[in-house]
Amino acid sequence: MKKVILFFLFITYSLILHADYKLEKQWETDKILKTPESVIYDQENDILYVSNINGKPSQKNGKGFISKVGLGGKIIELKWITGLNAPKGSAIFNGKLYIADIDQLVEIDIKKGKILKKHKAKGAIFLNDVAVDTSGNVYVSDMYSQNSCIYKFDRKDISVWLKGKDISSPNGLFAEEDRLIVGNSGDGKLKAINFEDKSTSIVVDIGSSIDGIAKDEIGNYIISDWMGKTSLIDKNGSVIELLNTTASGINSADLTYIKNKNLVLIPTFSDNCIVAYKLIMEMN
Repeated sequence: MKKVILFFLFITYSLILHADYKLEKQWETDKILKTPESVIYDQENDILYVSNINGKPSQKNGKGFISKVGLGGKIIELKWITGLNAPKGSAIFNGKLYIADIDQLVEIDIKKGKILKKHKAKGAIFLNDVAVDTSGNVYVSDMYSQNSCIYKFDRKDISVWLKGKDISSPNGLFAEEDRLIVGNSGDGKLKAINFEDKSTSIVVDIGSSIDGIAKDEIGNYIISDWMGKTSLIDKNGSVIELLNTTASGINSADLTYIKNKNLVLIPTFSDNCIVAYKLIMEMN
């Protein structure tokens, strides 16, 4: 019986190794968002939050806001949270929504729908993506070349967690159990940083800038290139292009993936909408 199970697992794994992947469009929101840079899924409330820059990405104009969007693409509340500057990456932990906003990390109480506090990150110039580990520590990337680093907020203070030659204009972040996955825009590499000792390893060399990072049920990474390319990194380290809208001028910003729905959600930035695609795996 044990041999049968092992054989079945081997065959299943072999099929996964020889799978083809594609994206199938499901819906898109009305194009009334204002430079949407990031989208995140709130599983507890079954809703999406979208960061709207509403201006230039580095401009402190106070016009940035967060939208609430339903899973069918309906915009429930365009300006749910207002008074931000150029909000970008986001993460959720224990009823709190954390947003990167140029040089500060904004903490929002989801249930109350209000900003609790804005945590100033010393020296920050262009905070971009956000990820949170299982203990609730929040990590924020600063991709500006003059302050190329990753900050850590321990729910009390925010300070530089990692800086150095391995961190080159970091953008996309994704927290796993024991490591932080980082998309380096500076050298085009997807890297893994061990939480315990901060040792760094290369997951794969993408060769281009990396914006959003997500992960599917079987361990494949889904990444976006802001210029308009969305790719899947399988367990062999192969880079599989899923979508490329570069030629049409439609960006692919900080995406997210909903596991139980097989949905990839992509903010189009200058095209002012969120587009949902179903991730389909086909055996060849």
